[in-house]
Amino acid sequence: MKQNRGNGGRARKILGALARPFKNAGAEKKPALLLFIFLCIYGAAALALPMERILHRPSSLVVTDMRGAPLRGTLSAEGEWLLPVPMSEMGRWMPAAAVAIEDRRFYAHRGMDWLSVARAAWQNMTEGRIVSGASTITSQVVRLAVPRERTLPNKLLEFTQAAALEFILTKDEILEIYLNSVPFGGNTRGVEAAARTWFGKPAKNLSLAEAALLTALLRGPSYYRPDRHPERALELRDRLIDTLAERGVATAEEARRAKLEPLPKSRLPIAAERIQAADAAAKHGSAREHLDKYGRFRSTLDADKQNLLLAELRAALANMDEGVTAAAVLVENKTAKVRGYVGNAREGTGAQAAWVDCAASPRSPGSALKPFIYALAFERGVSAPAAMIADVPDADDAAGVRNFDRLYRGPVSARTALADSLNVPAVKMFRAAGAESVLGLLRRLGFSRLTHEAAWYGDSIALGGCEVTPLELARAYRALAAGGRDAPLVWYENAPVPDETPLLSEAAAALTLDVLKDARRNLPAYAAAENDGKIIAFKTGTSYGLRDAWCAAVTPEWTLVVWLGDPSGRPRANLAGLTAAAPAAVRVMLRLTQKNAPWFALPAAVEKAELCPLSGAPRGQWCPQKTTDLVIKNVTSTEPCRLHALRNGEIKIIWPEELARFFASRGKSESPARLTITSPRGGASYTLTENTNRLVLEAAGGEGAVYWFVDGEYIGSDDGAQSVTWPMTPGAHLITAADDRGSTAKAKITVKDPRAAAPELPALEALN
Repeated sequence: MKQNRGNGGRARKILGALARPFKNAGAEKKPALLLFIFLCIYGAAALALPMERILHRPSSLVVTDMRGAPLRGTLSAEGEWLLPVPMSEMGRWMPAAAVAIEDRRFYAHRGMDWLSVARAAWQNMTEGRIVSGASTITSQVVRLAVPRERTLPNKLLEFTQAAALEFILTKDEILEIYLNSVPFGGNTRGVEAAARTWFGKPAKNLSLAEAALLTALLRGPSYYRPDRHPERALELRDRLIDTLAERGVATAEEARRAKLEPLPKSRLPIAAERIQAADAAAKHGSAREHLDKYGRFRSTLDADKQNLLLAELRAALANMDEGVTAAAVLVENKTAKVRGYVGNAREGTGAQAAWVDCAASPRSPGSALKPFIYALAFERGVSAPAAMIADVPDADDAAGVRNFDRLYRGPVSARTALADSLNVPAVKMFRAAGAESVLGLLRRLGFSRLTHEAAWYGDSIALGGCEVTPLELARAYRALAAGGRDAPLVWYENAPVPDETPLLSEAAAALTLDVLKDARRNLPAYAAAENDGKIIAFKTGTSYGLRDAWCAAVTPEWTLVVWLGDPSGRPRANLAGLTAAAPAAVRVMLRLTQKNAPWFALPAAVEKAELCPLSGAPRGQWCPQKTTDLVIKNVTSTEPCRLHALRNGEIKIIWPEELARFFASRGKSESPARLTITSPRGGASYTLTENTNRLVLEAAGGEGAVYWFVDGEYIGSDDGAQSVTWPMTPGAHLITAADDRGSTAKAKITVKDPRAAAPELPALEALN
């Protein structure tokens, strides 16, 4: 429908053009004068055309996905379902059927069909009552805009205004308005709403039989309702199908097949089940400011991505009690457009609290904020991925910050500390980067609830002692993917690419993602993807008391945040980020990532340097071994390793005071023998057989008992009295050993089952 062109402005021009030849006519030219008077009357009728009502009938607000498929509609200001669509979206049959049945000579007349008028007059005169009104589609458009009592003067006025309307709009524009305005019974108006009410499909997909039934409803929406009066509806529908065939709209064979289609048995609801996604898009995208001329808001949401997210979230909830739900936000990194939004995976299921939009609800992030702390530390040069951190009890409070597994590992690299989400090193990074600086960065990234001073939070910020929403977390991780440049998330498909604000250096963001991509830690679904060359960076989070499970995942193309929890905040024993949220997040990202897709290119400021593998500092003259890792040019410290020194002709390790104190507290003045795994060997491959299905776990060195973990799950401890065995399962696995001192050793293995396919990736393919 066209925009309002003024209240009859074009009609005035037409009237002036038609009357101009008669301006200088003499008194003797009475026919011309009569014609001029007629034109004045005609022009007055044209000026009285209710163009605003014709062109802008109150319609429903419709939120669509990025391709225009409706996600949700709301009632119009008049309490109706009216979903206007352009003629191009009405399909083949509905416009053709309406013209053939309602106004056969629509494209031939100029608003008033004189043949129909003559026929109606004869029928009314012979019957002695009104049996036909000779209405045209154009005159019905006028009457639909301004309903009038059906009298002869009003009929003449409608015909006059219909003729005027034909000068203002094209035939297709008039037909489009008619099909978008005609009532189909109840509060359903227009073909799109009718198609969705009776057939659950858009008008463009209507069949011949369905279009004929809707045309039949125009003759009596209540009388011919197919769910209440199927015999009447079927008889009229089939009669109209025959008429369409007789008038050349359909072939005889098409008509024959159309009559075989069943009638709908009930009306269907128009409102979508995914109310939260549509409402979030409308709210954040300022829908009322971005409606097209059909009253539709084209959001950035992708229905296919929505289905993928919902399938994975519901799979993740399969073993959870009904009180636990899930939420997810998927962002396209290049444009910052939100392509997927599940506010509550139990929406529409009738579950308790299924109405809560958890993607916009504040929850404790657990360890999910740690990457931003490390990124700031990298940017300021106070640390680097290979730099050593002392994972030891705080000197001032030995019972203070603890790691999730309650173990201390002694010297670890920042890379290991972040990848394994260790709490003690995170607090040290937080202090080194500066509490106020970290808090300021988080606020600029969009975490709006961090309203207190840094002293109020203390070290708890590093461990999730605050509240964020999945939506906010998705924006922040998208900033990492964008090289440290932040932008508000985009919800309107036709919006321009947003301006970005640099908040972190590109180098710091690159180093952080490089650490997180080396994160196949304990996740079979990810390990199974290694052969495909798919790389995913992800970080998990588990809030205090096991109330929230998080996973944020990043690839060059996508950013995804997944959350699981109870909306009421009650704890659950199985709400850990690594086991509850990460599998779903990684599986979605594997689905969205192409094989051997390129990873982020390293910025020019990042280079590889030769380092001491123990201290992480540039290799000194006494360092017995070397390694390479990423550093930031002119930012990362270039001071050589001071951990190794020559004493009495021997190379010794001079531990920092806190590590020396840590070792001494365990009865050692220096590092004990290194803990190593002797069985299984790293990189080994095992084949499951009926007789070979258990693996003996053995270690050498270390101090005290050895604790064994497989894919992050505790298996048992070996105190020297007996060995630990593990019942093997197919897939890639990470075996971890830890001793009483906190030292760890790891070995990656693969277990094959020749009797069955790999369990992870075929399930991913099934999502198609």
